[in-house]
Amino acid sequence: MREHAAKSGHTIFYASRAELEALSGYRSSHHGTRARACCPIHRGDNPTALDIDFERGWAGCHVCGPEAFSIRIEDHPDTYRGRSLGGRERPVARSNRPQRDTETPAQDPAILEALSDRVTAYRDAYAGSPAAAYVRARGIPDTIAARLGWGYVSDDPYLRRHRLFIPLADPAGTITGGTGRALDSTTTPKYLTLKNDDGYRKTLVNGGAIAVARAARAPLIVCEGPFDTAACLAGGARYVIGLNGLTLRPEWLAGIPRVFLAFDVDAAGREACERFRRAVPVHADTWADGELEACKDVAAYWQTTGQMPPSLATIAAGPAPETITTPPEIVSPVADPAPVADPLEAAAFWLWDALAAGPRLSRAICEAARAAGHDLDTIHRARLELEIRTLPGMRWARDDHEAT
Repeated sequence: MREHAAKSGHTIFYASRAELEALSGYRSSHHGTRARACCPIHRGDNPTALDIDFERGWAGCHVCGPEAFSIRIEDHPDTYRGRSLGGRERPVARSNRPQRDTETPAQDPAILEALSDRVTAYRDAYAGSPAAAYVRARGIPDTIAARLGWGYVSDDPYLRRHRLFIPLADPAGTITGGTGRALDSTTTPKYLTLKNDDGYRKTLVNGGAIAVARAARAPLIVCEGPFDTAACLAGGARYVIGLNGLTLRPEWLAGIPRVFLAFDVDAAGREACERFRRAVPVHADTWADGELEACKDVAAYWQTTGQMPPSLATIAAGPAPETITTPPEIVSPVADPAPVADPLEAAAFWLWDALAAGPRLSRAICEAARAAGHDLDTIHRARLELEIRTLPGMRWARDDHEAT
């Protein structure tokens, strides 16, 4: 492989097809016109880093980036030993494959209905299961697990056996898929996610919180995984989502004033922060240096200290659901000419948190509110239609209320 520095300063490497086919992790596709391999420049071990296009005669690494270098395939028909094309017009690569539809198709209602039944069955099996013991051992209360709709998979044809089931929801709060987490550190793979090819969608942990944060014009905390999300909720944060791989679309965050990136404090986490800032036009903050001390993520910090990191403590919206015991006073907008928030909305947000404690407490709150002159029952009905959609596994609360 020969190296050449262009006048523009861009580095071009010249390699033959045989040299590329000999690279570590080489795998061809598209009937031999495309291939993937480990990058020979930064010598990584990712077998998909180097994208090779034999039709066009070029290759590039998505880890290094296009500004770092490019590879010209010497024995491509348009190239004579890597020399200039001499002004000849470069042919445009054409594909016989149909154009890919950029619109995400709607999910099959039958798949969503079957998924809803599975989620319910997994959630019903959670209490007293090995998954519940594992979650508690990591410092996550049962109320938070119930709020997120977590369940237990005893046996499943794809998710296998003995896994914690974590539903995934889109920004509208619709459960579109799920992932199963192993209950020990030796089982591989650690996560098994329901596949898009089977009609599911890899969306977000607690994805419906996006709509709630947008309505409240509140900051959104973005975590890397489900346990970071649960730790933030346990510490009192309201608006938290967890990524499932690279599932966050920029358009989902439209209307969000700013986000806090609660990613892991390692090289991969810092790289993910920079990638997020480049892709999403939203003001994003992250950890201060040394804020998590010796912990690698917010879940480990919560499990070790039982507290929220200082940065998150400043934006956590109120106490955790399990600490609420008495109804708050609803301030009248007439008495306060410049209220901080709409009283109806503030009361509804508080009731939403209280629902995590169970339907009996929900009814007791409504009765106490009516006795005090507050029509909290109306608040309950008005807000449930929005909030229940954001809480996977909380349909029981709506059904229970309608029954009363």
